[in-house]
Amino acid sequence: MKNLIFSTPLIILIILTISNCEKSNNNHLKDYVYTKDPAFRYEIVQIDSAKSWKEYRIKMVSGTWLTKNEVNNTEWWHWITIVVPNKTLETEALLIVGGGSSKKKEPLNASELLINIALETNSIVAEISNIPFQPLNFSNDSKDDRYEDDLIAYGWKKFLEGGAKDKDVEWLARFPMTRAVVRGMDVIQKVGDNINIKINEFVIAGASKRGWTTWTTAVVDDRVIAIVPIVIDLLNVVPSFDHHWRCYGEWSPAIDDYVNEGITDWMGSKEYKRLLQIVEPYSFIDQLSIPKFLINGTGDEFFVTDSWQFYWNKLIGENFLQYVPNGNHGLTGSYNPGSLIAFYNAIITNRNIPEFNWYVSNDSIYLDVDSNADYTIKSWQAINENTRDFRVDVIGKSWTSDEIYKTANDKYYLHVSKPASGYKAGLLEITIDSGTNYPFVFTTGTLISPNSYPFMPFEPLTPKGKRIK
Repeated sequence: MKNLIFSTPLIILIILTISNCEKSNNNHLKDYVYTKDPAFRYEIVQIDSAKSWKEYRIKMVSGTWLTKNEVNNTEWWHWITIVVPNKTLETEALLIVGGGSSKKKEPLNASELLINIALETNSIVAEISNIPFQPLNFSNDSKDDRYEDDLIAYGWKKFLEGGAKDKDVEWLARFPMTRAVVRGMDVIQKVGDNINIKINEFVIAGASKRGWTTWTTAVVDDRVIAIVPIVIDLLNVVPSFDHHWRCYGEWSPAIDDYVNEGITDWMGSKEYKRLLQIVEPYSFIDQLSIPKFLINGTGDEFFVTDSWQFYWNKLIGENFLQYVPNGNHGLTGSYNPGSLIAFYNAIITNRNIPEFNWYVSNDSIYLDVDSNADYTIKSWQAINENTRDFRVDVIGKSWTSDEIYKTANDKYYLHVSKPASGYKAGLLEITIDSGTNYPFVFTTGTLISPNSYPFMPFEPLTPKGKRIK
């Protein structure tokens, strides 16, 4: 074998090239978030005192997005509500990423949930609104007042149609959304400093597109020590949404904003791949070893109920999952936030969460539990006699449960048998005493039987972009 001889400058060049390739996916986001924006500012507009806590209401401008030539309102402002218990013992805080509208001009009042979490955990709890800042009107756009996914999808279209070039990354609304949360943490720390309470670290929680932003915030900021992404069951978007199509034979109406902007026609293109490399949480999962608690609904109208299979085993660190039976995208009427409180409390007090492990093999789910844990087990199942679709909008709240008696060896399994017609879904739920007022509630992933598809893979009728062969 011949010896290969490289000069020192060449070796350095190769190393730098490899390093730059490895970092390119998240450098754009980090660079954007940490570029100083002279528009950033905040003011405390109101302080209220109650018997056991104080409430700070703050208006913050996180920065600007795009230019006046591109959008009607470039400054993003947000309400931040901070609840400070009189007995604050922890140096960590919970920040909930919220939505809302800039048309609401009054300060955001602390919800009962915010106050409850703060008092239960003796820690500072805050919420930031207007993520994303909305509504927005774009120049040369026939549509007025874009909100939520409609706003995000428009930016995706502009980025893709421009060739997915680095100079156009600012069109991706995830950038200013992430920056706003990071600036929010800055403000919360400054308020803490002013009242002689040191806040060193944060747990971030958010739902839907705020759940996506929860992931990206953790990617760019080391102050984040744990995350709770809620109803954003789409990591590893490419196989996940191929799965979506093969289950339904169409795109769910819930993602119409993306379909209407032609985003699905870009699937399978180099431009779409680049978009996901920049903003999709799955692109960064090898960088996130912090504890994660993912909360999803079994009947979410956006995502297929067994989407966990495309990412779960790739997550690193300590990870927990909860599929809320009969929960839609809003988890309406089905979700109890007690498990989120228990998880957050365990993180900030360094309390161990009892170990349990689960896996799926063929048509069964297996669960092994630490014998020292104080726990109960339930199985949940649902049937669609026609097709592979378990959205609440389709089958209603038809998941039913059965208690499972505790076994001598703390091992459990659920066989999800093939129904006479259609498909059956099942999961195991474990409730564990946390030593506080709220138990941990976790589940396995959802298993569908039979493991077959009623529809063929998605192929765009009018494919756009440079196709990946």
